[in-house]
Amino acid sequence: MDHFHCFYKYPIIRVLDTWNWMQETGDIQYNVITAMNLLDRCDTPKTLLRDIHRKLADDGFLIVALVLPFSPYVEIGSADNLPSENLDIVGSTVEEQVNSAALEVFPRLGFKLERWSRLPYLCEGDLDQAFYWLSDVVLVFTKIEGSSSMESQNITELKIEL
Repeated sequence: MDHFHCFYKYPIIRVLDTWNWMQETGDIQYNVITAMNLLDRCDTPKTLLRDIHRKLADDGFLIVALVLPFSPYVEIGSADNLPSENLDIVGSTVEEQVNSAALEVFPRLGFKLERWSRLPYLCEGDLDQAFYWLSDVVLVFTKIEGSSSMESQNITELKIEL
């Protein structure tokens, strides 16, 4: 079978609206859900991740990109530009923040880190600087077996070093 026909044996890929996707999709379960550089701009990132957990198939993958250092900034819905929910990612270095997200924040929400990578991220500058060079961390998660979006989870200690 050629690549063209092989590709179309899989379901069609859809981009869904961040705010209404739960209502649009009904009982559908997804094999892959991505949240690329979204969580630092989302007013309710924990709610979004809980919703993703419900919609992700048991053997599915969540792919998340986080710009580090993590600095939430909400453009819509907040007078002070801070989200109404905090992801509680802690640490002052990229390494500390990756460990916090992968080993504390996401496991509490029912996700287990499978793979990750660090990439450069160039973002729009301001009056002082034309652009900023940051780190983008791409993390691949699966659901923790038997979880239903936990708020506490014991996991084996794992130190991520860059």
